[in-house]
Amino acid sequence: MDRQEAFALLQPASVRLAKEGSVESVRALRQEVERVIAKEDSSGGDCCTSSINDLKEYLLFPVTLLLKSGKASSWTLQEELVGVLHVVLRCSIIEDFTLFQELFLRLFLILTDKTNPQKVGDSSEECKQTALEAVSLLAKNSANSVKEKMCGDAFRPQLGHAVFLCLKLSQEEKNRSLKLQALETLSALGLQKSFSTLTAEQQNILSCTFANFLPGIVIGLTKVATADEKQGHKVTAAAIDTWSYFVMLVMRDNFLEEHTFGLGESKTEIQLQKQLFGEEALEGSKKRKQSSQQNELEQEAIPPKMPNIQITEEWAQKTGDNLLLLVQSITKLVTHSHWRVRLSLVQWAQQLISSCCRSLSGAVVMAVEVIVTLRSDDVADVGSSAQYALLAVTQILERNGQHTQSKQSLLEMLEERVFALSTKLPTHCRQQDDAKTLASVRQLLGCLEVLGERIAQLVTWPSHSHRLLQALSFAITQDTTDPDLLLERTNSEDPFEVLTVKPSLGRCFRYFQDVRILEALGSVCQLIGYHGSIMVLTDLCIDLLQQTTHHQKEMLIMLTFIIQGRDQRKLKEKDRSNIPPEENEQVVQNVLDIIICQEVFNAQVCIVTQDSTSNTEDLFMSVVPVKKQENISVDLVKSNVVLVANTLRLISACARMMATDFKMFLSKVLCSVMEKAGESNVLVGHTAKNTLIEIAESCEYKSVSELIEKSVPQFWYPLSMRLKRLPQYPTAPLVLQVSLEYTNIDVLAFTEELVEDVLACLDTYHSDQALPLLRVLLVYVTAVIRYESETKVSKEVTNAGNDNDECLDDKNDGGKSEIRQEGEFDYDALYNDHGEIARFLENYHKNITNVKLGLEGGDLIEPEEASGKENSETPVNQQDTDSAVDDITEKSEEKKEIPKYIELVVDILERCSHLLYSHDRKIKLLIMEIVKAGCEALTHWEDQRLPVLHKLWKPLTLRLKDSDFVVMIRSLEVLSTMLVTSGEFLRHRTLSQVFPPLLSFLKNQSHTSLGKTKRSGYYMTAAYRAQNVILRKFTSLVPSLVLGVVEMAELVNVLMLYLDTRQPVELCSEGITLVKQIAKSHPHHIWLALAHQQSSVRIIAPTPDLASIKITGADRSELPPEVVDLYRQLS
Repeated sequence: MDRQEAFALLQPASVRLAKEGSVESVRALRQEVERVIAKEDSSGGDCCTSSINDLKEYLLFPVTLLLKSGKASSWTLQEELVGVLHVVLRCSIIEDFTLFQELFLRLFLILTDKTNPQKVGDSSEECKQTALEAVSLLAKNSANSVKEKMCGDAFRPQLGHAVFLCLKLSQEEKNRSLKLQALETLSALGLQKSFSTLTAEQQNILSCTFANFLPGIVIGLTKVATADEKQGHKVTAAAIDTWSYFVMLVMRDNFLEEHTFGLGESKTEIQLQKQLFGEEALEGSKKRKQSSQQNELEQEAIPPKMPNIQITEEWAQKTGDNLLLLVQSITKLVTHSHWRVRLSLVQWAQQLISSCCRSLSGAVVMAVEVIVTLRSDDVADVGSSAQYALLAVTQILERNGQHTQSKQSLLEMLEERVFALSTKLPTHCRQQDDAKTLASVRQLLGCLEVLGERIAQLVTWPSHSHRLLQALSFAITQDTTDPDLLLERTNSEDPFEVLTVKPSLGRCFRYFQDVRILEALGSVCQLIGYHGSIMVLTDLCIDLLQQTTHHQKEMLIMLTFIIQGRDQRKLKEKDRSNIPPEENEQVVQNVLDIIICQEVFNAQVCIVTQDSTSNTEDLFMSVVPVKKQENISVDLVKSNVVLVANTLRLISACARMMATDFKMFLSKVLCSVMEKAGESNVLVGHTAKNTLIEIAESCEYKSVSELIEKSVPQFWYPLSMRLKRLPQYPTAPLVLQVSLEYTNIDVLAFTEELVEDVLACLDTYHSDQALPLLRVLLVYVTAVIRYESETKVSKEVTNAGNDNDECLDDKNDGGKSEIRQEGEFDYDALYNDHGEIARFLENYHKNITNVKLGLEGGDLIEPEEASGKENSETPVNQQDTDSAVDDITEKSEEKKEIPKYIELVVDILERCSHLLYSHDRKIKLLIMEIVKAGCEALTHWEDQRLPVLHKLWKPLTLRLKDSDFVVMIRSLEVLSTMLVTSGEFLRHRTLSQVFPPLLSFLKNQSHTSLGKTKRSGYYMTAAYRAQNVILRKFTSLVPSLVLGVVEMAELVNVLMLYLDTRQPVELCSEGITLVKQIAKSHPHHIWLALAHQQSSVRIIAPTPDLASIKITGADRSELPPEVVDLYRQLS
């Protein structure tokens, strides 16, 4: 747009503003200016050639005039006027310093309180923010000549006041956007964005100017940066960036070198240089003194309005020392919650080292600490930025190493820092929160990562290594107050099923809760193990492990992490060839000798109780008593549980490091780990199970089963000897228990002999060691059930294949098979489907039937005729009969050859028949579990099952009358299983000996449960649960018992007592379910019983010859609706 055209558009609004000075006129001028700017932007113009730039003085004149007059007292008018300034300055370049000074003064007069210049004015926040934006544009869009005068001595008071107001606003205002704008304005006054475009002379002038304001700037910005996090991460990050810029501006090395001598060097070094290079040094110093004297004379000739700071060596030293305190405060922001603040802190540290490594040599260490701490940050951007900054800083320090005060390289500096951090780490853990502790640990980790291979030298120093390891062990001090550490497995159906273990179980620590701290500490130990000498580290950890018992758990964790760092799978390819295999072997040997052969691994992990009347229902999961200790506390048991768990994790780490070479240690480790896998403690059992999996994977076995099967020769004989000396090795049964859990009995030939040893031990130590031995027998019987089911499936598949082959043979042979089937007796079906006792009973039944038929029909065969017929038929069928007898003999001999494991199951059940008389509740219930499993295992072995069931019958029926309801319920479950597997063999006994006591119990308890509610607590009693279980079991028992009329009537009468709405809901529901089931097979019994519960009714006979029948009913109103509906359906 042409200047004249723009002037024509803007003149009316400008004139109106000069005349009226109202808000509407200011707003109209602003709209016109924005319209002109929009047209110029559409045409592609810039601020240098814009018409607004040409007309800026014309447009700003009425605005400044109105601001001068003092009429702009309202906030709205001030805001509109500042808005016009902002719009105009955005498209203008200020080349006149007078105009710049006038606008600068008017804008800050708006921000300043008129009564007290030390306070901020009371204008609106929007007006303040717009004024600050206008000041930023004014400083940005000024010409270089104006910027030079802005940094001059004459303008220094106004500039200082502006800096003061910006700092005041950034500290006191609550509005975040206003605080941010104040910081941006302060950066704009320091020409931060245009600093790189200035010449060296202009940069030095700018540095000299802001050296006067540096103390106030850095102190104010430090307060803003370290304020509460509620102010927002943007404000904190902007304060850090602004702080680093102004410090770099004044304290940068190349600027101070021109004003001081021997920057960054001590006085002794400077004096030595003067002695060695006296003349040159004196000449240089004289020249500096002359130049400084000339400057002083010039300044005296033209006295400034404000005293100027003289940049000398003393000033630089004092300023650097004061800045160290502020640097220390800012470094605490490494724990800030927002990642952008931490990213700004990385840039701050890099800027500090790259620009001020000599002037602020004391801050270099703290800046490096910030960078190495944030290398392990959770946010990838922060970590990568810190990594890049560390590489750049390393190059800078190595390049400037000869100029640093202590002449130390970066690595030497980090070594000293590692020593200092390891000294302070215990104190930090005790006194600081998790965020600060995490920062300290990450700082230590970063230093070690940078040191790399120099860690090996660091570890060889005894003072450093002991201090570092002790500090780490103190930091990971474990908390053993969690009551879940004593948690035991309680699932009675599967004795090996471990409860779901929470991730924090056994991993709680006294001084921190953040998981990231543990990960960082683990990374520190792994890094030490990666670069350090594994032999030296192992010896140190073992020495510390043996010195005291207070930190054994922690030393085991550290040793685990160190070995993980040495793991071959985590090493680089070039490092693998440098590791001799004998070294790892020796390390593992030393570790296993300590943890296996001492009391570390055999610590007591349970509290042995002698209370045999405990109310727990999980019975066979009793703890195996280890070496008895007196006066052992619960806290010590918890500590031992964590200790054993850490030991198992250490074994896993050793297995991973050795890989397949760990097979040489299986003879030493496997038995002990299997013992722990059988422990009832949840944490120990779960950890030991995972250890077995790790060992199997490391040794390249497909599963734990294959590991145990391949390792049988290594622990079979020791286990057999231990079982024979059970009092000395009370945990020996656990090894057999775990081996049976993971393997099949068909591949473990040694199992039979070991089970025989267990039975022998049970005969000898049944009074005090019965529980662990019975648990092993339960596992063995369960393994037999599993094996039998697998064998049955394989036989069915084989028979299916044979049937297909027979079909093909039948097609080829034609009708021969039919003739053979008609003329021969099916001996195969007879001898395969029934045992000897069953065949005897079947033959006896057939003979009795034939005799009865003969007596009724009179078709008795004469002896002579019979003998004649037999004699006549003998020559014909003699050959077939002989062959059939031979087949029968062969098959009977085959049936007599039963497997060894079936014989062992029979022996186990026979032992149980004697032990059922025990008074120990746990033993009784565990034995009944074994009997229940044994009945299932002998399902296909009737000749062996029935005699054993006969022996078990009496003690089981006695348990059914036990006063303990839990024992009674379990015995009923076992009897139900026995009845299902035995068929007719136990049916009559059940009806005569079991059925009446159960009905009597239900009849008595039904009166007790009547009217009970949940509030009464009856639902929690064992009697209530016993009724519930019996009614539920009757659902499966009644069909198999084939009840007669009398027994059915007794059962139905008892069930009528539970068909009452006053009974507990679950008991009533179970009763209704059982009645509906009986109604399907015996509807008349149910109908008659329900009819007696209804109102009285007379049934009229269909013919007059029969008399009518009157049914006297009880007229019960408490019958559930479902029962009434059932009665109507049956009627």
